[in-house]
Amino acid sequence: MIGLPPEVPDHPAGLCILCAHHRVTGNRRGSRFYLCERSKTDPSFRRYPPLPMIRCPGFERGPPDPWSDFADESEEDR
Repeated sequence: MIGLPPEVPDHPAGLCILCAHHRVTGNRRGSRFYLCERSKTDPSFRRYPPLPMIRCPGFERGPPDPWSDFADESEEDR
């Protein structure tokens, strides 16, 4: 992606993929959605924020997500 700050990963979800408060969900057709867990306790956070997130007041770097590589695969990659 062009024009993102250096701390934002080159990933379709932006900062969400690094955040401790994200959870990847999906459906049977292979779509992926990035749920913001902060939305459960703070209504100022959107449940499914517009992506890529390049700034977020609730961002906290989390441990590496073991499922993020799997979530980035397309049906053709499997």
